[in-house]
Amino acid sequence: MAADRFRTQDTIINEEGEFAAPVRLHNTEYESMIDTGKEQPEDTFVFDDEPTWNQPVTAPVRPPHPQQRQPVKNSGKRKKRKSSGWRAYACVMVICLSLAGTLFLGVVMMPQLAGYFWRDFDNFAFINGELLRYDPETVTTYKQYRSYMDRDVIYPGIFIDGIHVGDMTVEEAREALADTHTTLEDAFSVTVAVGNKTWTLNPSNVPASRDLGNVLEKAYAIGRSNTTDIHTTMRTPFRERADTAVALRQNGVNLTTTATYDKEAVRSIAAEIAAYVTRDPIDAQIQSFDYNTRTFSFTESQPGVTIDQELLYQRMIEALDRWEKNVTITVPPVITEPLVTTEQMMDSFTLIAAYTTKTTSESNRNTNIRLACEAINGTALMPGEVFSFNGATGQRTTAKGYKSAGAIAAGQSIEEVGGGICQVSSTIFNAVARANLEITSRSPHAWPSTYVNIGEDATVNWPNLDFKFKNNTNSPIFLITYYKDRQMSAEIWGMSLGDGVTIDLESTITQTNYPPSEAKYVYNPEIPYGLSETTVKKRTGYVVETYKVWYKDGVETSRELMHKSTYKPYQEVVEYNYEFTY
Repeated sequence: MAADRFRTQDTIINEEGEFAAPVRLHNTEYESMIDTGKEQPEDTFVFDDEPTWNQPVTAPVRPPHPQQRQPVKNSGKRKKRKSSGWRAYACVMVICLSLAGTLFLGVVMMPQLAGYFWRDFDNFAFINGELLRYDPETVTTYKQYRSYMDRDVIYPGIFIDGIHVGDMTVEEAREALADTHTTLEDAFSVTVAVGNKTWTLNPSNVPASRDLGNVLEKAYAIGRSNTTDIHTTMRTPFRERADTAVALRQNGVNLTTTATYDKEAVRSIAAEIAAYVTRDPIDAQIQSFDYNTRTFSFTESQPGVTIDQELLYQRMIEALDRWEKNVTITVPPVITEPLVTTEQMMDSFTLIAAYTTKTTSESNRNTNIRLACEAINGTALMPGEVFSFNGATGQRTTAKGYKSAGAIAAGQSIEEVGGGICQVSSTIFNAVARANLEITSRSPHAWPSTYVNIGEDATVNWPNLDFKFKNNTNSPIFLITYYKDRQMSAEIWGMSLGDGVTIDLESTITQTNYPPSEAKYVYNPEIPYGLSETTVKKRTGYVVETYKVWYKDGVETSRELMHKSTYKPYQEVVEYNYEFTY
């Protein structure tokens, strides 16, 4: 029967069936010699014991893939199967050696396992991963070291900020350090100097303390492990840890804590220093005026001083962060010069403008003018301040000495307490305008006044009408008002307008408004019967423009419109108490 060519990895298959192939025959192709009767190829392997090829098998015949068929060479020699008996001997030897090793280890470990010690042999034990010869003295020493190392305390020889915390638990060390680390009495001393004033920063006004942080945990970990976690399992060999712990007794380790201080307290002190040092500049002021010599005396001006509070705070913090002792720090003050110095006042303070008006012979009216002048005289205005006529004189009352005199109200001439003081306000207005000060509130009379030019008056009335002006210069001004010999004068003293510079006023009537030619009659039963009275005089109205004219050495240089004044016309009014007959 002809045999097929085939092979597989784990089985041999022919037309009789399949069977397990020896390992040596895996992937080997061959041709059956028994069935073909052909000579055996040169490289074909033959078993020592020929298998029975005719034994029926149940597995189906699976012809190999054509690509798997390869020619097989046969050497022509028969090889014998090698025996596997040596493997059994090797297994027995391994088992015997293992039992012997186990017995040996048992004998060696006897002192550690059973507490029995050999007399004639060395005793051994495993300790911390090391095989050590068991020696009673060594064991005793080891137990002593183990007892020393197993204590739940910080090992002796460890200091924190120079304080020995050895043989203390973590909590005991914390309590011991709390008494000496709550405050630092001599931790720093910094002096702040500004001018001739000094401030000292020390723990008495800047609370300071030590922050233990995790320094206690670090102290506890020395000699135990390489971690600061006191609950971590030991990671270094026992001998190394023991050597480290014992060496501490002679070499010692000093750990330091972190010192802290209250920065908010420092900021508060910086603010206190800045508030003390800072002052506004003080301008020179008029101290007195000698009416006989017409000279002034002035107060001393003072420069202003400020310091950079934030810069001061930063320098204080830098010194305290270094824990400086006996050092002085400062910041340069910023000097602000006054707007008006005493020297400037003495050199340039002069009479800027003056104006005088004549009064009437009416005694009561002149008394009122004198009282108003006395109330205003000597008024000093600092730069930016505003003068108020009503504010300076107050309400004109008989209690202040004011008398009843002629005044204007509702277009009529009336008797009023304080009558006539409009001449004071109008005279001051003329002086103020010629001093180039800013007029902030001014109203004309009902009709032009006789003591000043038309358009150059300023009426007042309590409390509705007021005359106000502002010191719009950079230096103080001084207002002098006085009455003498039926003359009222106003003077403005201050910094000069410039060499040869003066100001004058010019007013021009731009419009004339005439009243009706006929009188207006009004019945008044209060008038005695059969009589009549002219209560409003006939007056012509005007529109007037007033100019401020500048001169340099008497020559006009410029002019500007200062204001317009309107004086309305008045129809004559006659009140009567009788019957008209036609």
